[in-house]
Amino acid sequence: MLSLEALARWESAVLASIRGATGTVEERDAQITRSGMYAEYPAIFKAYAELAGWPDEPARSLEALKRALFLAWYSFTQVPVESGIAELPETEVRELVGALNSALKYDEIDDELRLMLAWYRGVFGYMFDHFGGVRGLDELIAGMTPDDARTELKLLRSPADFVDRGQLGDYWRQIVAG
Repeated sequence: MLSLEALARWESAVLASIRGATGTVEERDAQITRSGMYAEYPAIFKAYAELAGWPDEPARSLEALKRALFLAWYSFTQVPVESGIAELPETEVRELVGALNSALKYDEIDDELRLMLAWYRGVFGYMFDHFGGVRGLDELIAGMTPDDARTELKLLRSPADFVDRGQLGDYWRQIVAG
């Protein structure tokens, strides 16, 4: 099983390849398809989801859950030529949503994940509804707007806190810095 650090390096390599594609959206899509890079993110997602299921290592599990949830959400919000995520296996995303349900039920989330969830739900919450809903999510983030979540996350974390955290880190570093 890969470590969180190894998965972050893998993501960095994939993103570097994707960002190296040039031309129109169609040309970049064809280059990424030919390179096989679209096949990488389902494997990365699966590895994060597996790590999220290790209750004997709660800090590692929580971080893996954050990264897998981000990838699932981001796959709904960005075109594949930007994110590198063409498609994630629906069964595994449903299982991940189940893991989030469990984490909420047993109060196993931290403030960072709470704020991330508020942002995801407020910016584009379709993923949570599409996969059967997340019990307790709306209560957890009641009344919190994406701007509220960003403001609180800026107080909680600096951009440096998101280094070496894969595409989640790249995304949140920009949100916290901006």
